Amino acid sequence: MNAERTHRRGRTIRVLAALAVGGAAAVAVAALVLTRPFADAPRDEAPPNPASIYEPGGSEPDGRRAEGTSTVPVVSPFHLETDPMAGLLLANFEEDPDRVYLGLEPQAFDDPVHGRGLLVIGWRVDGRVDVFHDPELRLDPETYRITGDGLHRMAERSFADALFELGPAGAQVDLGFEDLEGREVRLVIRETDPRPRRPFGLLAPMGHAVSDPPALPLVFLHDFYFVRRAGTEARIEIDGRLHRGDGLPLPIDRTRVHFHRYSPDPFIVTWNPDADVADVLQVDSEAGPDITVVRRGVRYELTSNGDQREIRRMSRSEGAHEVVVAFTPAFPDLLALRDGIEVSGAFRISADPSVGTVTGRWTVERRDRQIHMEAVPEGGWTPGEVPPMARLMFRMVPMFRSWPGSYRWRGTLELPPPGPIEGPLPFRAGWERLE
Repeated sequence: MNAERTHRRGRTIRVLAALAVGGAAAVAVAALVLTRPFADAPRDEAPPNPASIYEPGGSEPDGRRAEGTSTVPVVSPFHLETDPMAGLLLANFEEDPDRVYLGLEPQAFDDPVHGRGLLVIGWRVDGRVDVFHDPELRLDPETYRITGDGLHRMAERSFADALFELGPAGAQVDLGFEDLEGREVRLVIRETDPRPRRPFGLLAPMGHAVSDPPALPLVFLHDFYFVRRAGTEARIEIDGRLHRGDGLPLPIDRTRVHFHRYSPDPFIVTWNPDADVADVLQVDSEAGPDITVVRRGVRYELTSNGDQREIRRMSRSEGAHEVVVAFTPAFPDLLALRDGIEVSGAFRISADPSVGTVTGRWTVERRDRQIHMEAVPEGGWTPGEVPPMARLMFRMVPMFRSWPGSYRWRGTLELPPPGPIEGPLPFRAGWERLE
């Protein structure tokens, strides 16, 4: 798997290099076609779900309403999680790798969940990762199942004396630690180029490298940029040997850059982590046609369709950022579906306009006492407003935009026996890669 990823990335760099050294005709094509702005991802418009998809009597034919209350249950098979982070930088040296590592990724935290400190992900040549972290950080090893081919080892290291600053003047990084074999590892990046930078938003293609995804990883990078070559000290040293960092053949803002890239404002989202229960939203049946319910930190916006409540949107916030998943038409009331009915629609995942959108399709089918569901982000990622050379890169390397379409989520819900529903419902759901 790792060899395949390395081959693909090498092919990516070769494509960009060929364009960078091409003749006037290639440059003209790039200027006229490849750097044109991306059109916004199309918004699906659809009429409401027809009333015929539901059983007579709606979601209460079996007495779903709890006795003495006005609440009725609505099942959500979905969930959103966010993970706060204060900044990250990724330094690749795949073209001159160490025998263990081919990339280093420092990450900074300063929040109530993790505490304050640094960690460094060591991207291994076997596709897995090692995580070296400040002892004070509170980390969940399960988080790193979604990184590459999964977690190899976690180890405490002090980064109390490290420098890690990302801002308008670029990256200032100086940190060192011992790896699992006791070898000294050092990463230094000091930018001094005073020319203005024009950072942009990006959906990181980290999900492209995951072989067994426990969720759909959506790493929205605000103020994303590359480390410039001019006036920069960039040093990667492992066990006394210097490693040459990878370069990017295309200039950004008319300036040559390293393939080292960073974001001082990442927004980490996972949609539909593997689950064995489905959430039950308790909804006041006497409320108006539109109602909002909060469950496990997720805000659900429900809309009425006759006697049924359907999920129109779900969202979650982290600091100044919010992610929204919108369903068109609204996602149906699973407890009220007629046997043999199949329903389909579209979804759209968005955050800040600068980081673009992800689109896809969903389907729901009832077979006897089971509800079978599927969601595929087949529309991929549509970038927001980015510089011309970034648009060129996204067009020349389809992986940046297409990787979400290689994910498929499937879920099966066992309909409960007649009577009031209390608590979550048994559920089987998870993601797989289609390629």
